[in-house]
Amino acid sequence: MKISYSDAKEFVKSLEEVLDIIKQRKPTCVIAPMFGAVPFIDILNIIDDDFSKNTNVEYVSASNKIHRLRDVLRGSFENIINAYAPDGGEFLSIDEVISGNSLKRVEKQFDAARMNYANRKTIELYGDKTDFKDENVKSFRDSVVESIKYNSVGIEDSRGEGKKNSEYESLVEKGVVIPVKTKSIVTMDRTDFFPAQYKQDKDSEGNTIFLPVIDKFDISSNYMDFLQTAAGILGKDPERVSLKNVGKIRSSYKWVPEDLRSLT
Repeated sequence: MKISYSDAKEFVKSLEEVLDIIKQRKPTCVIAPMFGAVPFIDILNIIDDDFSKNTNVEYVSASNKIHRLRDVLRGSFENIINAYAPDGGEFLSIDEVISGNSLKRVEKQFDAARMNYANRKTIELYGDKTDFKDENVKSFRDSVVESIKYNSVGIEDSRGEGKKNSEYESLVEKGVVIPVKTKSIVTMDRTDFFPAQYKQDKDSEGNTIFLPVIDKFDISSNYMDFLQTAAGILGKDPERVSLKNVGKIRSSYKWVPEDLRSLT
């Protein structure tokens, strides 16, 4: 399906707003759930030539077809927190929103990972027999949780008007989600815009299983044409457009606990 120039222009404008939010908040790390956020990061790199130089971006497997997705997200976030914010920090995720289900799924597992991390730090300080009912222990754990801040930029597609679930709306009200509206998330559900593919395997019953490991890249001409259109809208040279962070996307499996990278 061809993307109209007006829809592309409005979508790019919404990413300019996202960039302003990132620059204002200066997060320790930007989290890009795959594969929906991959085009977002590519366009942010077109808007700002120095985006990848000045911003820590980490990609996480977040597709609902991933085997044991909840564990994959939670484990990945624990490892990312440990790497980027052992003493506290701010994380900002970017996600596409129709109903808000996918954004809530990511937020829920980050919250669980943050609590797991805080519990582990507390046990490291107080020992294996830590009494979490003790006020001093609770106070320390709470301080660790509070030092790890999380927000999500929700890019809201107009098709989702009146369809967002109550949990998403609650996150907006609490200030956890920063909504950015656009007429159409033109990259949504465009598999030809997903430059990477997950590794596949078979379980004991012969069912196809998708693992949180990038198997190969297939960069379509449609996707490159779209990025070049975005560059033209921004007054940039379309010939200089390229897919960014290929290495980070390929190595994103490193955040996944080893036992979740394969079926064996």
